[in-house]
Amino acid sequence: MRYLGMVGLTARRGKQAALERYTFAPDEAPVQIKALHEACGFLESVYLATCNRVEVIFLCRRGTGVSEYRKRIHAFFASRTSADAGTRPAAQVLHAYEKDGAAEHLFCVAAGLDSLNPGDAQILGQVKEALRLAQNIGVAGAHLQMIFEEAFSAAKRVRSKTALGARPVSMVSLAFDLIEERLGDPATVALIGSGEMTRQCGEHLARRPGCHLLFVNRTVSKVIDTATACGGHALPLVEFLATPGHVDVIVTATSAREPFLDASFFARLRGPAPLIIDLAIPRDTDMPAAQAAGASYYDIDHLNEQAERNRRSREAEIAEARVIVDEALDALHRKIVERDLAPMVCDLRERSQAAAEELLQQLFANGLSQLDEAHLDHIRRFGQQIVNRLLHIPTVGLKRLAQEHGIEAVEAFFQGMKDDSRHH
Repeated sequence: MRYLGMVGLTARRGKQAALERYTFAPDEAPVQIKALHEACGFLESVYLATCNRVEVIFLCRRGTGVSEYRKRIHAFFASRTSADAGTRPAAQVLHAYEKDGAAEHLFCVAAGLDSLNPGDAQILGQVKEALRLAQNIGVAGAHLQMIFEEAFSAAKRVRSKTALGARPVSMVSLAFDLIEERLGDPATVALIGSGEMTRQCGEHLARRPGCHLLFVNRTVSKVIDTATACGGHALPLVEFLATPGHVDVIVTATSAREPFLDASFFARLRGPAPLIIDLAIPRDTDMPAAQAAGASYYDIDHLNEQAERNRRSREAEIAEARVIVDEALDALHRKIVERDLAPMVCDLRERSQAAAEELLQQLFANGLSQLDEAHLDHIRRFGQQIVNRLLHIPTVGLKRLAQEHGIEAVEAFFQGMKDDSRHH
């Protein structure tokens, strides 16, 4: 894992506005992710963006450190925006992990341990989707795939063997709590967007008596099936914005680049101002306009505050899950050491066998020329067995050296052997 790096920012360490500057719109993500990969010069990379984090997991080229890649990532996003993304140094904006630390962070993210909501039920699927997209556009290969798959296995064990998996929490579940406090009977709820969050909200609220659901989207065909399944009504976004009528709750999570729930929209609403839960990055709501209209407004920053309180109450469960993650990291470390060490040990064995064969040929030519081929072949096999037996202990030692001090120590050992052989 010596070339593994991970750079990004999360809602736990910053605000929603900072995340917005590092987020690609879904329709431009494939092109922009490839542009990021090429601009930064990664060997392999995966771009992960959720409502709580933006992180890039990558393999460094030899001779280029993670701190340099952090500067390149920072510069790439600064070049895309007129905001102040580039005015602060990269180290003040983006966190960075390297080598084993990067693997540990990835495993914790996939298992939901780095989420504001420990045991986050959605993050594993989001990490899987990020890897799938990176593979589809050709920026992630076999090395990252192996590391990610080990992280997925660890995350599944956390979910199946700990209380975090038994009581998962997500941004959507926090939104449910707010909605339940607000809803009367009957009530009208507008769900804007066609993503997983609005779908989950719809399925949850469909079980609540007296709840009239409006599924709103710019392309209405994308929400018709969900609306039908939940007993709701599908509506084009332009129509909803023009004549919203009375709405008790609005949950919005779209990929729009500018707010569309603005002052003119609030002026057209009828009845009391609604509860608004904005899960979009960037925000779909003009927050000052919502507050001026008297709406109860919650965005991801507000939900994160509640999530942090939840997190502190689940520290014991997190500690239990960390044991599983640490065991998985140890297993991954051993697996990578064995993979990296295998060609070196193979080369050592081949060179040792060649040296033994050379000495045997000298012996056959000088002192054993009278033996027939069958006897000579028997001696050759015996010589190979001696070489294998003699190499067993050094091989075990090299594995221990690599596990405790890194594969670089083994490379230094072999380089020393090569240097010594050139002097003899």
